[in-house]
Amino acid sequence: MIIPHKSKTPKIAPGVFIAPTAVVIGNVEIAEEASVWFGAVLRGDHGRIVVGRGSNVQDNATLHAPIGGETIIGEDVTIGHGAVLEGCVVERGVVVGTNAVILHGATIGEGSMIAAGSVVGEGMTVPPRMLAAGVPAKIKKELDGSSRRWVDRAAAIYRETAREYLDEA
Repeated sequence: MIIPHKSKTPKIAPGVFIAPTAVVIGNVEIAEEASVWFGAVLRGDHGRIVVGRGSNVQDNATLHAPIGGETIIGEDVTIGHGAVLEGCVVERGVVVGTNAVILHGATIGEGSMIAAGSVVGEGMTVPPRMLAAGVPAKIKKELDGSSRRWVDRAAAIYRETAREYLDEA
């Protein structure tokens, strides 16, 4: 469902898959090849949300922008099921695990992974290619091996799945 709010209508590029039960509200921009899955909510009613090319917002995730602020999602980002992001910057190629939370002012560096269930506190910076985990999240290690390969291909898997849904529509 696409809902205008305060004279702002979501801007959705061609080739974006938005599941029928997803809700996209207000000042939201979604770039090409991105996808928003079942039950996800992108609330740009107080601020701006940008979802970069090829990124995916999985089932029941919530993205919200604080009053006058922004939530910026870079290209090829995977936001896991049930994650909550508000007022943060997530750089290119990041994987945000299931039910993770990223709070105001946090920045997640390119190619990093936030472990499932973690809470990234206000203002925290996760450097590029690092794993952050825990409540509160702490930097655990540099990604390598199979973890790095998973981060590098996660968005591509969802891009292909989104294409399948679009082709069937």
